Amino acid sequence: MVKIILNLLFLLLITWCSFIDAHQHTSDTDKTKKQCKPQEVICAKTVTIATHPNGDIWRVWAYKNQVFYAVSNDYGGSFNKAVKITSINEKISSRGENRPKIAFSQIGDVYLSWARPGAKKYVGDIRFSFSNDDGISFSKPVTINNDELITGHSFNEMIVTDENKLILVWLDSRDKYNAKKAGKEFNGSSIYSAQVMFDVNKTVSFSNEKISQGTCVCCRLTLLQSDTNQISIMYRDIFGDNIRDFSLVNYDLANNKVVNSNRVTFDEWFINGCPHQGAGISKTDQRMHLTWFNQGSKGKGIFYAFTDNLGDTLSTPIFIGNIARQAVHPNIISNGNKVDIVWLEFNGAEHELWHQQSFDKGDTFKQATKLASSGFGADRPFLYTTNKGDNYVSWHRPKVGHWTAKL
Repeated sequence: MVKIILNLLFLLLITWCSFIDAHQHTSDTDKTKKQCKPQEVICAKTVTIATHPNGDIWRVWAYKNQVFYAVSNDYGGSFNKAVKITSINEKISSRGENRPKIAFSQIGDVYLSWARPGAKKYVGDIRFSFSNDDGISFSKPVTINNDELITGHSFNEMIVTDENKLILVWLDSRDKYNAKKAGKEFNGSSIYSAQVMFDVNKTVSFSNEKISQGTCVCCRLTLLQSDTNQISIMYRDIFGDNIRDFSLVNYDLANNKVVNSNRVTFDEWFINGCPHQGAGISKTDQRMHLTWFNQGSKGKGIFYAFTDNLGDTLSTPIFIGNIARQAVHPNIISNGNKVDIVWLEFNGAEHELWHQQSFDKGDTFKQATKLASSGFGADRPFLYTTNKGDNYVSWHRPKVGHWTAKL
């Protein structure tokens, strides 16, 4: 009974927050239409950022049915004029946990992926386009999920490995669709992957492989390369009667098989719904750094832990942020001995961006500091590393603009 009451209270909180967001969103949208041109980043709901092999920083965003990008030659301090990608003209998911992604090959080819929502709710496809002329032109978009089903495909992530393999992963509802058709029960979603291949004429081909099933349907995946021809994905899993904690799966790209999979958080969050709270993951040498948010009976708030054996064992989790100020949406990046964690808090009037740093591979952390604030709502914070080895934070604020800073 206590669990049910707590669950209902949390759902009421989400509903209230959603109402406030929707109300503010309507107001912000009206003002944005008057104050900005469609190609300006201030119009965007979300911004994604990545480092080009030549050291430039690219940011990408969507507005209505268009995708734009801009390039910085000073590590994100300033950006050149926005460029509209004319070959893309379709609906694009761009909010919170679900947004366009950008990556680069080792020779600088530009890769874009996004989720295109369908005509029905919770329906969509994973889309892909690329440029091999440094962004001057982009290919006609293609659909990556190959099931041809009118069902959910979204929350895509993308990585180029050290072996120059282009890998996409996403949340996929084909198994739930087929189970329902067969009269069987299926809770949650599945994780699928695709390795994108190019022939001599730059024609795209790919296969789809299932990595896991029974996952939360709308929390972003976090993806990195953990070894030669191996990726690791941290995702919100479903255990038993809707306990939604995180798992870490390690996947062999050469043989298309799971190396190992472990439950890595034990906060016991019982919720029959999706919290829209993905995790953060980074790796330096053999140490993998994890950060996440939960509201469980055994753990509430933001946490950090590390693993030196791909999730078989973890360090004792430590608290990050101030739960009394609604600390949410953590992200993490590691570089040598340094670990940077960023997250959002709310002081009752403004969203605040906070930062905490370790200089000994996560064994200890310095005192947290506030980096910036926003009175008009806030996108999730993200992190990137320059070719000089410096860590930066990327934070988009509606009606204010996109902001970056060296950590």
